[in-house]
Amino acid sequence: MKLSVSMDFDGVLSIPSVEEFARELIEDGVDVWVTTSRHADGNNTDLLKVADRLDIPFDNIIYTDGEDKAEFLPMNFYIFHLDDEPHVINSIIENGEPTTPILRDISINWKEMCRELIEFNLVMAFEGYIIMEMEPDSLEDLLAEALEIEDYETAAILRDKIKLQSDNGVDN
Repeated sequence: MKLSVSMDFDGVLSIPSVEEFARELIEDGVDVWVTTSRHADGNNTDLLKVADRLDIPFDNIIYTDGEDKAEFLPMNFYIFHLDDEPHVINSIIENGEPTTPILRDISINWKEMCRELIEFNLVMAFEGYIIMEMEPDSLEDLLAEALEIEDYETAAILRDKIKLQSDNGVDN
């Protein structure tokens, strides 16, 4: 499962330290997208140069043409959207988007927040993979353990997997 993130361009990816951070993410296998308020038919030479330097495919650039970025985020599942505009962050929160908004600000350790979200999502993806690959008996043992420690979220996932295996004729 490839993890995806979104970043604004102006005031975010246009900043050298953020560009370097994006390069690190890409080298780590993260799919970086640009979601910008710019117009697609405008002068975007600077944006395209940065995207080219980072090997961000031009298809990974979403121009909102001045529209609310929060309206464009549900099209893809991003772990986070990094932006420098508080009103964009608020809009994402108000719209209840699954994407976590992060404000790029000198008073906030945005890089650490981004890294923590990526790490958390990698762990969740790995644990989900482990659960999906387990044998039926192991799943039932794990379900019993999850219920014993009152981890109902994991128990629900395990019940679904056991039911799916049962429906597909896999012996329990």
